[in-house]
Amino acid sequence: MKPTSAITKTLPLKITGSNIYGRYSMISIEQTFNMIISDGWLVPYAGYRKVAKIVDNGEGRGIYASTNLNKVIAVINNNVYSVNTNLAYQQVGSLGTFTGDVSIAENNAGQIAICDRSAIYIYAPNAVTKFQKVTFSPNDDFLPGYITFQNGYFIAPDLRRAEWRLSDFNDGTNWPADANHAGEFQTKPNMPVAAIPFPSKGNLLFVFGKTVVEPWFNTGQQLFPYQKNTFQNSDYGTENAATIGVGDNFIIWLATNEKSGPAIMISDSGEPIKISTDGIDFKLAQLKKPTNAYGFLFRQDGHLIYQLTFPSDNWSLLYDLNTKKFFTPTDEKMNYHIAKRVVYSNNSYYFVSFRDGNLYELNSRYTDYDGAEIPRVRVCNTLRLPDSSRFIINNLTFQIEQGEYNALQALDFSFSKDNGNSFSSYDRIDLSKTGFRQRRINYWNKGIALNFTPQFRFYGKGRFIVTDGTLSYYQ
Repeated sequence: MKPTSAITKTLPLKITGSNIYGRYSMISIEQTFNMIISDGWLVPYAGYRKVAKIVDNGEGRGIYASTNLNKVIAVINNNVYSVNTNLAYQQVGSLGTFTGDVSIAENNAGQIAICDRSAIYIYAPNAVTKFQKVTFSPNDDFLPGYITFQNGYFIAPDLRRAEWRLSDFNDGTNWPADANHAGEFQTKPNMPVAAIPFPSKGNLLFVFGKTVVEPWFNTGQQLFPYQKNTFQNSDYGTENAATIGVGDNFIIWLATNEKSGPAIMISDSGEPIKISTDGIDFKLAQLKKPTNAYGFLFRQDGHLIYQLTFPSDNWSLLYDLNTKKFFTPTDEKMNYHIAKRVVYSNNSYYFVSFRDGNLYELNSRYTDYDGAEIPRVRVCNTLRLPDSSRFIINNLTFQIEQGEYNALQALDFSFSKDNGNSFSSYDRIDLSKTGFRQRRINYWNKGIALNFTPQFRFYGKGRFIVTDGTLSYYQ
């Protein structure tokens, strides 16, 4: 009797995916590096270019985009720089500190306030005194923290006591130490770390403590203008105001309270919602220095993205609010991403970095990191049969964009059969060059497995666009 070929079946090959790793590798090691999901396809996360070489051996500390001046204000080491639309820069002042986070805000009187958590400096390019350090009254030991602006007032927490302070109306050079300019932090025995105007919510102000957030409203009263919402507060504050991202209708932050470890929370002005998964919460709990963290919110091609970096623990994480999924951004060596603070100006995004004291542009039109290749990797979910029986892999097939570049682009495939504890050697396919687009990817005969985890690495300085496929098998 003539033998027949084995009947093959298929499993979905989930290449278009995000970070869904669990506590342990047996649960999941699924992760995506330097790519995000758009319209059901995996596409590149933004690359960057160095656009202003300011200080190579420096630290980017803060950045702010002034719409009134049409300039970017950047703090590098202890110096303050003004950068115009042609990306030419000049030093406009100096701070008393050289390291640490810096916050920046602007009022309607042409003043830009810069706070390094030890002092406040005012840059006013149209004033007689263009740059000055704010002096407080002799008996006032006010220690300012994260500075913001709302309804005519600069606002900063007092890092020495359970209060937050207002400047005079549209005058950041004067911070009176009286009841008309001080708000009391009341909900818990806690210290405020930031007072953040809620975007798109008019007069709402979120005052962050380390373990709680108090909502306040500017009611326009003649004495102290803010009134606390006595019916609502959030039971999760933050240890570090630098993790707070603000944009559109959301505030998102690395949250803590006195009863639980760090988690990522988001609020649209109501009760905050925890968005970090079990796997991410588990990883956050393992960090050595979770308080050394920086977060920002920005929009890439319509996707509102929160990026959070832990430099001491060499880890960056991003959350796409459009798809509600997590991904992993890195630098060219698979270490943490170098962006520390991002602003939008001149129809693009600019950031200061952890790496040096230069200015970078972050944009999806860049498909490399200032000339360096971006490591784009997709570790897929582990494929198992419902009855946990073994299966023989016949082939994997899917489509990827090809024929766009003459430069070498390649796809490396490897796999694990032990839940990601070890992977096979790479099987490389060179992608088609310009004009040769009608081709799909096939990998054949990968043996027998109980658990099968595919991994794909995308090599090249161009873009990569890839979608799901199938794995065929037989038993």
